[in-house]
Amino acid sequence: MRLTAHIHSEGAQAAFRRAPEVIIKHASQGLQRAAHELAREARQLAPKAFSTLTNSIGLNLIGDLHIRVSAEADYGLPVETGRAPGRMPGAGLTDWVKQKTGLQGKALDRATFAIARAIGRRGIPPQRFMVPAAERNQDRAVELVRESVLRGIAEVNA
Repeated sequence: MRLTAHIHSEGAQAAFRRAPEVIIKHASQGLQRAAHELAREARQLAPKAFSTLTNSIGLNLIGDLHIRVSAEADYGLPVETGRAPGRMPGAGLTDWVKQKTGLQGKALDRATFAIARAIGRRGIPPQRFMVPAAERNQDRAVELVRESVLRGIAEVNA
């Protein structure tokens, strides 16, 4: 999901023409705050087993006005979007089954195989956490960037 904020203000455009670095600095600060809030919300919504997925949610600063908020865990996307039936899942399932069931040894192997086969046959429904977090924070993000730009305009006009 992409969030884009447009500021159509004559005052903002004039301030940007006079001191673009000041306006970009302030807009970037507002955007970073919005990204932190979105990441916090996504962490709250993420399903938890080991909290690995939750702890992998963070931000990547790509540019002054471009930040990616994502789950870096290998299985973050399949959790968010679900998984269609097809091949059986690979590594990582054994740890999850052990955590959820407390099984060990052959019993753990059998349970893991049975769950993997069921996932391969039926797939997994999505457990949305990033999209709802982004949707819930969209207005707040625009507000934070707008307020930051207004502070930048005030600084340029001071």
